[in-house]
Parts: sequence; C-alpha cells; structure tokens
Amino acid sequence: MINGIAHATFEIGDQVVHPQHGVGQVVKLEEREFERGVRRQYYEISIPGGSTVWVPVDRSNSGLRRLAGRSEIMDCRKILESTPLPLTEDGKLRQSELVAHLKQGTIAAQCEVVRDLSAFVAHKPSYGTITGFLQATQSVLYQEWAAVEGITVLEATDEIGSLLEKSRQTLS
Repeated sequence: MINGIAHATFEIGDQVVHPQHGVGQVVKLEEREFERGVRRQYYEISIPGGSTVWVPVDRSNSGLRRLAGRSEIMDCRKILESTPLPLTEDGKLRQSELVAHLKQGTIAAQCEVVRDLSAFVAHKPSYGTITGFLQATQSVLYQEWAAVEGITVLEATDEIGSLLEKSRQTLS
C-alpha cells in the first residue's frame, strides 16, 4: 500500500469501490483505446443499476480500491460521531481540499469528508455544488457500508445519519 491506496491488481469478480460511482464488481480486464492512438489495459467495472465504468489498470490515482473490511467500518463509526473539523469559507479552496482528501482512497477519508461537510452545510444555506458533492460522497459511502455490513442501503443511510447527528451535537 502506498498512501493508503492498494496497488495490487484486481481479479475478475472482486468487489471494488469507485470514488464517484460507488460499489461495483470487476467483470473484465480488456485492452481498449479511449484516447486516439493510446491502447491501455482497463478494468471493466459493473455498477448495480446497469452502469459500466472503465478504469485504467496503470492509473494509481483513479481512487479505485477494494471494499473496506468490517474493522474499517468500526473505525468509521468513531470518525462519523466525532467532532467535525471546520472547513474554509472559500468555496473553491474548500472543494479542492475535500477532493484532495478523498484522493487518499480510504473509507476513513470518505467518512471524514462526509462528517465535516455535513456539519458545514447544517449551519449554512446549502446550494448546488456543495450539496451535490456531499450527496455523491454520501451515496458512495452508503453503498459501501451496506455491502460490507450486509444490510440495505436504507439501513446504512439511517445508521450513518444517526452517527452524524451525534457528531453535530458535539458542536453545541
């Protein structure tokens, strides 16, 4: 592991997490040409609901990673109910910092972003970009949490919501 991101190759059938698209399964390894004149090996990731994502094998910064383990979910419970860190008021800088944090490629980093951003929008009027970013990040977290814990996405959403409520109460 380098910077928390696994660099081992994935096998056909592995469950993986794509930072923008959520939980999926590696269904194929194939050489493709998406850029004119550049052929690369890609993982074909099947996302429930019918989507397909192609991720280059040689890109360590894609954020693609294995599904978290149960022990990581236990750690995430502590992160989600802990005191949120303050975020900068500058919208562009805040977005850049949050995206950089997510690129760590760990569920812990994702939980920290969800915790901090949830607290931030709870005290501010929410608007397009920040709300959309939070919803997308939460959606990926809900999917992974449900897959690891063997529960529905709704149950994962409820549990995470209650942990975030505890977190926001630490600010009072």
